[in-house]
Amino acid sequence: MVTGLVLGAAWPRAEWRLLSSRLINSQAVERLGLGGYFVFDLVDTTKRMWKRSRLAKVDVQPYREFLRSHTARVRNPVRPAPTKQKHVVYLQLESIDGLMIGGRKNGQSTMPYLESLAEKHVYFTNVLDCTATGRTTDGEFLVLTSQVPVARPPVYVSQQLDRIPSLPRVLNEAGYHTQSMHGFNGVFWHRAEAHAALGYDEMSFEDDLDLAEKIGWGWSDAAVLQAAADRLIASEEPAFLHVITLTNHHPYDYIAQHQGEEPGTIEEEFLRSVAYVDDAIKGFMERLDSAGVLDDCLIVIYSDHDSAIDVEMEAHLDSFYPRLISDTVPLIMIGFDRAPQRVDAIVGLQDVPVMVLEELGIPAPLTFLGNGWDKWGRTYSASHAGWQMAGDVVAPWGWPVDAETLTRLAINYPEKLLEP
Repeated sequence: MVTGLVLGAAWPRAEWRLLSSRLINSQAVERLGLGGYFVFDLVDTTKRMWKRSRLAKVDVQPYREFLRSHTARVRNPVRPAPTKQKHVVYLQLESIDGLMIGGRKNGQSTMPYLESLAEKHVYFTNVLDCTATGRTTDGEFLVLTSQVPVARPPVYVSQQLDRIPSLPRVLNEAGYHTQSMHGFNGVFWHRAEAHAALGYDEMSFEDDLDLAEKIGWGWSDAAVLQAAADRLIASEEPAFLHVITLTNHHPYDYIAQHQGEEPGTIEEEFLRSVAYVDDAIKGFMERLDSAGVLDDCLIVIYSDHDSAIDVEMEAHLDSFYPRLISDTVPLIMIGFDRAPQRVDAIVGLQDVPVMVLEELGIPAPLTFLGNGWDKWGRTYSASHAGWQMAGDVVAPWGWPVDAETLTRLAINYPEKLLEP
């Protein structure tokens, strides 16, 4: 044990930095040994307690004033609630770049079904990737809390999330049954713990699902999406269903492996993988349509973060739609009381829950930072800081308060931000 403590205390800084965003605690034990992990966890916990104690002493008045002036500018008046409560569906896609909608290779669309949905509904072309080291879980945090994730360590592994205002909590109060589905285990990224803290009524992970097909890391997207469709069709109460897909995960060669083929280049396999995702979404939508449920749904299709090979994909494609910013993710909103339109203004995923609640006639919590409908044009990213529209281009935008401190206040002391 003593040897382990010494080794743990002397562990290289880069290693400790990596482990501070540990996905599963057992991984840290494996890397450091039991004694080293004990020291690591003690230091890590002490550091978090110290940061929280400092946070308790922050003057919150500037943050309250910012929230009030900011939300007054980016929110619309609360509209009357619709006579019928529609299901709310998040389809969270893994690692898909915004350039995949409208992209062409050898004369073929890279995601033809998603492209057809973009033409028929509300499609956002310049959705900034606002995630940081948490990647997929940061994407979840954005669409569930409308807050910008902290840069490091990821919020799911470093923060208690049982107090922050969240979309599941708001919809629970409005009579929705809130649930998440993911084809991988709930221990990874501490996701099960985080989802429970954020207020979901029900969570389904790999061990909770008995499906027909596995590809790559877990249950295939096609299998998970069909199970999600069946769940919506069977629901007798309004549901909020958050489906987190997985098959299109780096290194993007799982479809080739599943088909027993030798993978090609990473760019070729990425296109094969996103084509699979496109077909899986088509199957989900057609299943809802054939059951007469599609018109009873508000569906938001988005990607959690970029592919990390977006520059390579730009070079690999023959053409793609022009964008104001390069680091984008797709976002399509279906079933909303809006005419089909292409929105070129810059937005972030934190806008999604605000727009959903405006559609439902439900006030969004003051801590929600996103823009409402037609209020787009300014956003803030954990990795790229602030950007706003300046005519037809984007320009830097500096917040008057510290973004990370605001997020930590919303997580730990939301009542202070909500005080008059």
